[in-house]
Amino acid sequence: MTDMTTTTTATDVAGWVSDFGRWAFDQLDGIAGLLEGPLATATPRRADLGIEQGCRDLLADSQTPVAGAGAVFAPDVLSDAPYWLEWWTVESRGGVNVVTKLAAETDPRAIGFRDYTELPWYTKPFESGQRHVTGPYVDYLCTDQYTLTFTQPLVVAGTFAGVVGVDVLVAWFEEHLLDVMEAVDRTCILVNAAGRVVTSSDPTWVTGDLLRGLPVDAWLRGDVVDHPEWTATRCDGLPFVVLTPC
Repeated sequence: MTDMTTTTTATDVAGWVSDFGRWAFDQLDGIAGLLEGPLATATPRRADLGIEQGCRDLLADSQTPVAGAGAVFAPDVLSDAPYWLEWWTVESRGGVNVVTKLAAETDPRAIGFRDYTELPWYTKPFESGQRHVTGPYVDYLCTDQYTLTFTQPLVVAGTFAGVVGVDVLVAWFEEHLLDVMEAVDRTCILVNAAGRVVTSSDPTWVTGDLLRGLPVDAWLRGDVVDHPEWTATRCDGLPFVVLTPC
C-alpha cells in the first residue's frame, strides 16, 4: 500500500491500481489451476469442474472486494452443456456474505438466452489471448451495478476453453482508491482504454463519464504525448491511465 507519510503522486495512484490488478489476476490463476485436471479429460462434464469451494471461499471472505467469480466456457467444451457459466455471486445480508450460484439461461433455444461469447469480457481474451478488464459498466447479467470484470483466457492443451473471471464493484474500488487519490495535491482521474472514467477525485467527473478525444491508446503503449490538458501515468498490466492536469 502507498506510504501516506510521504508526498503522494499520480505514480502512487497508478501503483495502487496495478497492485490491485495483480491481486485480481492471481485469483484467476487460482481458479484456472483448479480446472486444469477436469478439463484435460476426454469428455469433461459440469459435475467434474470442481471450482465451487474455491469460489465460495473467495466470495465468503468478509474482506474480499470480489462480487462474483467463476468460469465461462467456450461452446461445446463440456460434453453435457454446449454453453455453460460456472459462476457464483455474493450479497451482504445483515453483515454476512451470502454466496449463491448464478442461474443463467444457457440453452440457446430459450427466449432468455444471451450469447455471452459476444460480450467484451469474453471476446477480448478470446481474440487477444491476453488478460482483460471490462468496465466500468452496469453488469445486468450478475451484479446490476457498476462493475469491473477481470477475465483471462482459460487454455487447455493449447486450446481456448473459455475464460475465468472475477467481478469487482466499482463502489468498493472507488472507496478504497479515493483514499490514495485524495492525498495527491491535484485532481486525479482514472480512465479506461476508451477514455471512460472509473474513479475521480474531482466530483466534476463521475464513474461512466466519457472524456473524448484522449490519446489513451498512445499513452497505454508508452508513447510520449504532449497533451494540452492532461498528463497520463500508465497502470502497469492494466488498460487504465491516471490523468492529472498539466
